Order: sequence, then structure tokens, then C-alpha cells
Amino acid sequence: MPVIAYFRARRRVWPAVGLLVGVILIGFDLWEAAATYISQYAVRNDFRLDYAAASVGIKSGYSHLYDLAAQKSAIESLGADFNPQPFISPPPLAWLATPLLVLPFAAAVLVWTLVLLAALGWTWYLLAPGARPAKAAHLVLLLGVFPVAFGVMVGQPGALVAAAVATAWWLIRKDRPVWAGLALSLIVLKPQLALLVPVCLLVSGHARTFGAWLVATLVIGLIALALLGPDGVARYRDVLAQTQTPAWDITRRYSISGPLGLGPILTVTQVVVVAVALLAAWRRRARGPELAMAAGIVGSLLATPYLGFQDFLMLIVAGWLVIRGGGTAWQVGLLVVGYALLEVALVVLAIPILLAEAALLISLAWPAAQPPGDLRRVHGVVGGHVPHEPGDRDLADGGQRA
Repeated sequence: MPVIAYFRARRRVWPAVGLLVGVILIGFDLWEAAATYISQYAVRNDFRLDYAAASVGIKSGYSHLYDLAAQKSAIESLGADFNPQPFISPPPLAWLATPLLVLPFAAAVLVWTLVLLAALGWTWYLLAPGARPAKAAHLVLLLGVFPVAFGVMVGQPGALVAAAVATAWWLIRKDRPVWAGLALSLIVLKPQLALLVPVCLLVSGHARTFGAWLVATLVIGLIALALLGPDGVARYRDVLAQTQTPAWDITRRYSISGPLGLGPILTVTQVVVVAVALLAAWRRRARGPELAMAAGIVGSLLATPYLGFQDFLMLIVAGWLVIRGGGTAWQVGLLVVGYALLEVALVVLAIPILLAEAALLISLAWPAAQPPGDLRRVHGVVGGHVPHEPGDRDLADGGQRA
């Protein structure tokens, strides 16, 4: 096609364009942060919820982890300006914050921010495709796109889930399927961002990775249940029930439940999304984990009724997996459009992004029109050349064994 030929002929230009765009976006993010956010960095950071929950667990016992009065008291003890909100994340996020209780909150939130930035760097290092110029462009584009930058600003744990998925992919390519499953168990920190990834790996032939993930997740769940006890589980159920009220509409603004509501239409749509994601994974069996994992991410984001726009970080991860899996020219073009939509997410809101997600998921389930890897020869930021790396194999060789 003439359009594809045009972009291929200018493949050396695109990394420079990506670097320029990414640097501009990072500059804009820093300006926004300096103008409106830095002075309130601590009090507006969602890590205050994790830190307070960890404090409740240590001081009052984990059966009180979801005691709203105890949470409110712990948050208000951080200072007069701290806004109390319920901690509704799974217990492992509070466990992860517990070691930081040895630090004052101001120091703890700084350490947490550095951890999130390190997780983003690790994800990029493992997964971003391309030779050095293109890979560098991917880094600044990752840090520059506003949902990702905002997620770091407010201390959201999405970066840790992204790092878990990237690590699992790398370990699968390193022929370490069990270790990959253990790494994937860290999605429990925010499970709605990648819950379908292990199942898609199972359907695509990576049974050992799925099995390791399942065992590790069950162990984490049993420990959480034992610590919470019957009273703690009941409190957690009551807290989660609050998310069904209009007061929590903000958590559905960028999810499929925003336009569809919480009724039967949503349930039918979720079933369809899961079915398409599993079909996409099944079509990619014995071809490597990339496209199956991408389908799992996109399917998870489309199926969950609760999503903040900072969680769109996972779409960058899915995009890198599509490129590494030999995405078609149409898919790569969709990724470029999707990136632009993410940058203006606060303006366009949910529906255009949801449509782009749906289109990408359908394309992954569509019968492949070309062998995987055809676009791996395209240099540049989006369809960059992917050199042979330790642990990588040709996608055409049958991929990772289960």
C-alpha cells in the first residue's frame, strides 16, 4: 500500500519525531505539575490511602483494615488538609505500603513515587521495542502521555501492574514459565487492569505460567482471608458495595459502565468482551505470548466497570506487545491514533477511547492476514525494528512451549 510504503521510506525520521513529541509532552506535564499540583503533592496523593490502611492494619489489626472510621482517623492524623477517602484496594497493596510506615509520610510518599518511576523504567527496559533511537523515543512518549504522568503524580499502583506484566513476558521468553506466573501474581495490586492476561495465556498454550499464577494468587488470597477474618471480609464487602452508588461515578467515567450503566446491558457486554479476548488468545496459540497478553490487557480494561484514566497506562504496554508480536499496519496505525486520544483523554472523555480499544481487540481476534513478524522490519517509534535480544525467539518458530 502507498501509505505503508511512505512511512517505511521515512523510518529513520520517526524516532526523532517521537523524541520531540515526548519531550514536549514531558515539558507540558512538568509545567502543569508546577502550576497546579506540586504545592499539594502530599495531600492529593492517593498513597495516603495505602499508608493509612497499612497503619490501621498494624495498629488495630487487619480485621479493621476496611473499617471506614479507622481509615478516616488514620488519614486525618497525617495532617489537617488530608482528605479522607475509603481504601478499597485489595489487602496486598496495604502490605506493600507497610515497610514505609517507618518513614514520615512526606518521606514515604517520595519513596513511593520513586518506586513507581522505577517500575515504569523497568517496564520500558524490558518491553519497549526498537533499536536505541526508537527505544529512547518510546521512553519519553511513555513518561509524557498525560494519563501516565498523572498516575505517578497521584501515586496510583498501575505502574507496578505494568511492570509485573512486562516481567512475566520477559520470563516467558526466557523459558521461565513458572517464574513468569509468580511475577504475574502481582496484578493482585490492581487486578482489573490485567485480570484476563493469565487466562489468555492459558488459552494460548502457556499452561505452566497460568498454573503458577493461579497457585500464587490463591496463596495470597488465603493469607488475606486469614488476616481479615470474617469481620474484615464483611467490612470489605460493605466498602465495595459503596462503589455501586452515584458517589462513585467518577470511578466509572472512563470504563464501559460509564455509557452503559451497571445494568444487564453491561453484563452482556462484559461477556462479549471476555469471549472476544479469549478468541484472540486462542487464535495466537503456539505463536508466542505477545498478542495473547495484549488481548488480555485490552479485554480487562474493556470489561472492568471501574477505571480511572490514569489506568490507560496499560494500553501503552498492550501496544508494545502488539508491536513485538508483529502487529499489522492497521493495528500500528490504530496505536498511533490511540496514543493521541490518551493525551487528550480529559477532553474527548471515554467513548472514543473505548471504541479504539474495541477496534484493537477485534483486530486481535480477527484471522491473521499475514504471518506474525511482518512489521518487525519497520524501523521507527511505533513499528520499530526489534533486534534479537537474549531470550527472544522468532515468533514464527512456534513460540514458547507451555
